[in-house]
Amino acid sequence: MARGCLQGVKFLMFAFNLLFWLGGCGILGVGIWLAATQGNFATLSSSFPSLSAANLLIVTGTFIMAIGFVGCIGAIKENKCLLLTVSAPRTQAPSLGPAPYLC
Repeated sequence: MARGCLQGVKFLMFAFNLLFWLGGCGILGVGIWLAATQGNFATLSSSFPSLSAANLLIVTGTFIMAIGFVGCIGAIKENKCLLLTVSAPRTQAPSLGPAPYLC
C-alpha cells in the first residue's frame, strides 16, 4: 500500500514539474517570437535598450525551463538534493531571501 502511494506522489511530482517545463518552453517561445518580429518596439526603458519585454520573457522562460527540468530529473531519480534545489526558488522567490537549504 505504501509503495503504491509513493509511486503516485513520484508521478505527481514529475507531472507538475513537466507542466513547469512546458510553461517555460511556452514563455521562451513567446519571447523569441517577440524578439524576432517586434524588434525594439517593446523596449521598457529608453535608458536601457536591452531591457525589453522580449528579453524579459526569454530570461524568465529559460529560468522556469531549467527549474522544471531539474524537478523532473529529481522526481524520476528521487534525488533529494535536486528536489531541494527545485523547491528553494519556488518558496524563496516571494521573499527574495537566501535559500538556506540548498545542497
